[in-house]
Amino acid sequence: MVGPDSALRRLTRDAGKLLQPYGFDGSEATWVRVAPGGVASVRRTRIVRTWTDGHQILRFGLGLAATPTAWWEFATWRNTTLGLPPTPLEQATGPGLIDERALSADLTDPWSLRVDQSRAGNPALQADIDTIRADLPRRVHAYARRALRLLEPDGYLHELLADSNPTLGTREAIVVLLADHGPTAQLDEAIAALHTALAELDESTYAEEVVAYVRRRAALV
Repeated sequence: MVGPDSALRRLTRDAGKLLQPYGFDGSEATWVRVAPGGVASVRRTRIVRTWTDGHQILRFGLGLAATPTAWWEFATWRNTTLGLPPTPLEQATGPGLIDERALSADLTDPWSLRVDQSRAGNPALQADIDTIRADLPRRVHAYARRALRLLEPDGYLHELLADSNPTLGTREAIVVLLADHGPTAQLDEAIAALHTALAELDESTYAEEVVAYVRRRAALV
């Protein structure tokens, strides 16, 4: 019998071991894989603690992220212009626009880890531990595969382009990723949309800087 926090640590270690065959490595509750297309990560989400009738319940799940190499290079350029040090690829983050939310509810609903009220010391409920441990391989597979698919050629870009109501951040990421295809009409249209969106926020100077970067990059393809 173990307490809820000890059980959580063991389940977290189990998740890390299951991610190793997919090439992910890490410590604590975040695991990273540097792939040809960028860097992918899977993490344990923040723990939410609630109490029912005075008994603690821990709820948590998994999260994922992917950073295409083109975005990391853009972020490196942007940091350089601001006088900031570059970020190693294995520590790269962003654009932060696509995550696990496209997965089905049975893969994203948080797990619940309750205490066993029938035992002294209120250890973690073994039935909950067993349920989570049995579900881990399926979830780990889904999260690892989705994170890595986003790094396949144009995987991230295609999902951004499918957004029917793109945010400013989405428009910015689209032009950065489209630049790797060279000068195209699609890139011109994306640049115009970004320029309009930034101008509305009185960010025309930044818009010109981004457009200049994108044009230079596209010209090298």
